[in-house]
Amino acid sequence: MRIPLALWLLPMLRPPMTGLTLTVVPLVGKQKRAVVTTPTGSGVICMGSDGRCGEDAPVLLPRGWSVLSIDVAPGCIRLAMNDEPQDPFCIA
Repeated sequence: MRIPLALWLLPMLRPPMTGLTLTVVPLVGKQKRAVVTTPTGSGVICMGSDGRCGEDAPVLLPRGWSVLSIDVAPGCIRLAMNDEPQDPFCIA
């Protein structure tokens, strides 16, 4: 199931970044991850300043965005834009 991230959550983004889709929120070993699709590509994001799961992983989130938390059970992620926490975004 794909759930589009509300555009109000991305107010400062400029084209081509116009949205984000959260596909699944798995637990891989002890690391929580979220599978997302953005206009620049698809992949896995992890908690941290740029959402990358490793140094050589592609950056999927725009500059200034970070992943504050990933909650596997309800399938939610919480992002921050320029260190300002946003409301949680969950798979319905």
